[in-house]
Amino acid sequence: MNNLLKLLVVIFFVSCEKETFVIPCDNTYPTTQNPSNYIEDNFIDGCWLLMDGEMYLENLETTELSVINHFSDSDSSSLRYESSMYEFEELIKNYTNWCFHLPLSIPGMGDFVLNNDTLQPYGLSTTVNNMTITEPLVGSYLLLGGSGRPVLYEILDYNDEIIMVTIQESYENIHGYNHRYYSKLKFKKQ
Repeated sequence: MNNLLKLLVVIFFVSCEKETFVIPCDNTYPTTQNPSNYIEDNFIDGCWLLMDGEMYLENLETTELSVINHFSDSDSSSLRYESSMYEFEELIKNYTNWCFHLPLSIPGMGDFVLNNDTLQPYGLSTTVNNMTITEPLVGSYLLLGGSGRPVLYEILDYNDEIIMVTIQESYENIHGYNHRYYSKLKFKKQ
């Protein structure tokens, strides 16, 4: 009986017709220029001053979404829910300065400078569709704990040069519930 059951299971899986699943891929670039010139029209290149920010907390068990203003109680905050572990995660309203120095060609590595500290720049891995702040390219020190921080941004006001950056997606247990959280930070070009 046991052998008959095993044989039926094997026949069931072997006799099924298999289809190859192919994910369609769009190889077009997000601008009308070819990839070697894309860097020239990228809006985020340069230095940006932090104006405001919010943390979005999604309770993965109740699906409740909460929004916390980073600066409702003071001018300083953290990209982490509790407190900062790294200097990159420390936020000070109207002081924190992020400079994106894009590479000369894409894909490539540029520099990210935090608060004008040009002695210890972070790496900035840039492709046509993605940017990630990475550990410094020189030296053996870890400024991000060995990881990278993907950067998503949207232009809020092209003329006044204001962007919204989405960063620091994390998963953490908060008050006994599993949460996913991230921050949206508003910057003005300097």
